[in-house]
Amino acid sequence: MISPAFSYRVERIGQDQQELLVIDNFVENPQGLINYAMEQRDVLPAGGHYPGLRSPAPIGYQSFINDELSDVLTQVFALQKSQISTVDSYYSLVCTPLEQLSVVQRLPHFDQPKTDELAVIHYLCDAKHGGTSFYRHRSSGFEYINEQRLAPYLASLENEIKQYGMPRKPCYINNENVFFSKVVSVPAKFNRAVIYRCSSLHSGDISPDYKFDLNPMSGRFTIASFIHS
Repeated sequence: MISPAFSYRVERIGQDQQELLVIDNFVENPQGLINYAMEQRDVLPAGGHYPGLRSPAPIGYQSFINDELSDVLTQVFALQKSQISTVDSYYSLVCTPLEQLSVVQRLPHFDQPKTDELAVIHYLCDAKHGGTSFYRHRSSGFEYINEQRLAPYLASLENEIKQYGMPRKPCYINNENVFFSKVVSVPAKFNRAVIYRCSSLHSGDISPDYKFDLNPMSGRFTIASFIHS
């Protein structure tokens, strides 16, 4: 259920002005979500490029987003309710050491090249674990990647990596580099949710000295949700 102290603000990301919704006091009982996660046994390395572990969030959590947030989401992101009818939610715990990161994991990414799909990061940890930042690809000026931008963006980035190379010491981006500039950052806060279009270039703010903690009670623990039709 939505917390009685639920509050939100709407920002815009850089020059492309994609919407960024920040909600504090997101759910009424965040500790209950952590307690549920501690009882689960189906925790596995994430598929795709997520640098850590994932397990399914409760079905009721997905229903909460679909039922109780639909009015806010359709208003902020100018979508129809039919476009936000499906929600996939996963507990997520960052735990991939720096030396094991792939090239993709060391750069900002987009979740899908679709501007009508949304992503949610719900923080079940506090500010010391790092928030979320949004980026601009320097050479193209792109801050989001849709289907029209996808091919030229990937070709440009591949050529730039060949030309300049990746930093010798592996790390999460956590700031700027020769390929990307940071546009806006949202600090982590317990029971805060950050909602954005899946096409936005973004990355978690994970510092080079981050202590990888596999305990959901004390690590960088979140629920990631993806909303689509």
